[in-house]
Amino acid sequence: MAGGFAKDGAVQERIDVAAARTASYGDIFMTIRRLFGLASLTLLLAQPVALADEALTLKEIMQGLRDSLVQMGDGLLGNDLELVAQGALSIAEHPKIPPEQVQLVAAALGQEMPVFKQLDLLVHDLALEVHAAATARDRRAAIDGYQRMIEGCFACHEAYKDRVAAVLADVTAD
Repeated sequence: MAGGFAKDGAVQERIDVAAARTASYGDIFMTIRRLFGLASLTLLLAQPVALADEALTLKEIMQGLRDSLVQMGDGLLGNDLELVAQGALSIAEHPKIPPEQVQLVAAALGQEMPVFKQLDLLVHDLALEVHAAATARDRRAAIDGYQRMIEGCFACHEAYKDRVAAVLADVTAD
């Protein structure tokens, strides 16, 4: 989603290039209209994705993270480092927890909330590390990072899963 908004600079750059290459004002106008139309379409298509991410509960986010971990494990076992990189990036860029749920979790964990957040950041950083290793085709480093990432997941789940699930039970109930 953030990448979608970064295209504004690219659109302006294309407009500048198009203007420099085109002698006719009519051609410039049509090029600008096409580029702005494309940029508008891109932003419109990106918006439903942003809204969909905001609607996810912490439980749904965690289920997606689990799926990405399984994908990474499958990639490591099958020597498919592209699959590993995709799963790791998916974990690193997971949707944010809805603010209402963050507040409930923070209230329940109190002074432990910074540790909870640090475990999230640890897993995020390790996912980026695994992504970089897999992209560089360094299978050994990808495996090492994956194992440390799983240790971070288990540490968080052992310390917080039951309490967080209990406080969010009403939010995630169908």
